Amino acid sequence: MKETNQIVKKSNDLITAKYRLTIIQQYVLHNVISQIHIEDTDFKKYEVNVRSIAENHGIDTKNAYRYIKKSALELNKQPIIIGDEIEGIALNWFSSVRYNSNRGTLLVDFHPDLKPYLLQLQGYFTQYENKNIQQFKCVHSLRFYEFLKQKQNLGKGKEFYIELTLDEIRSMFCFSDSEYKKSNDLKRFVVEPALKEINEQTDLSIVDTQFLKKGRSINSIYITAKPKTTSKTAKKADSSDSKQKTVEIPTNIAKQPENANLSVLQHRASKITGLIMSNRLSDRFKQGDESIMQMMARIQSEITTDEIADQWQNKLEEFGVIFS
Repeated sequence: MKETNQIVKKSNDLITAKYRLTIIQQYVLHNVISQIHIEDTDFKKYEVNVRSIAENHGIDTKNAYRYIKKSALELNKQPIIIGDEIEGIALNWFSSVRYNSNRGTLLVDFHPDLKPYLLQLQGYFTQYENKNIQQFKCVHSLRFYEFLKQKQNLGKGKEFYIELTLDEIRSMFCFSDSEYKKSNDLKRFVVEPALKEINEQTDLSIVDTQFLKKGRSINSIYITAKPKTTSKTAKKADSSDSKQKTVEIPTNIAKQPENANLSVLQHRASKITGLIMSNRLSDRFKQGDESIMQMMARIQSEITTDEIADQWQNKLEEFGVIFS
């Protein structure tokens, strides 16, 4: 049974917390958060139907239980840090995960210290419909969408903006010192793919994106967005307006690029390396002192046959990567 119009509601402290999840872990987490009701005063044991998640998020049902169970168990070990350098709390999302392979279900308990951030929220919170995030393939799209939704009310139904420094992004996304060291890499592989998905799949239109420099390097990003209107005519107008204003966003990470000059095999190679990046698996496949760019070039050069591409796809699927 598919989910309809379920609401995700979080404290803003949770929106800006420091944590890092895979795309499937995000699906599991928000499936559970959307089961919380406004009148709830305590957490319950939340039963997650794996088939429902697979159907709603386009995951291959044949391997869905294995992927989602593995992701939920790993999610139980992923830390989240709420607060700043002076004062805060570090904890895990779940206190327990029970699984039943025969029924294809997971039963989870939220960590009790998350109650102030998910229950009885009266102010300083952000909410949105779960359907807006269901088809994200880029692992970073959700965080940027939540940053935007947090500020949407400031526009009073019209345009609004957010400004984030690259250091803030690196901190909230828990990037290691060796990841996206160059600001252009962060722009190309993190920011732009996420904003492209948000513009295409959610209730927000990305109007403009400015990458602001301090000296010779990009220091921060300034994103202008607006809510999409409901009428078909307005949607078409929004789409054309966005194309005129928005910085063009490359699609090689979030989605296979549509380029008639590339062969099918080259498309697959590009998609495989893109998914390695967007699912933060580069450290598993780098050799020696290779940079990320050198690793991507090497892997693409190795994929010379469909059989080799199939081997890479199978390998990535074992890590829970979704191929659409």
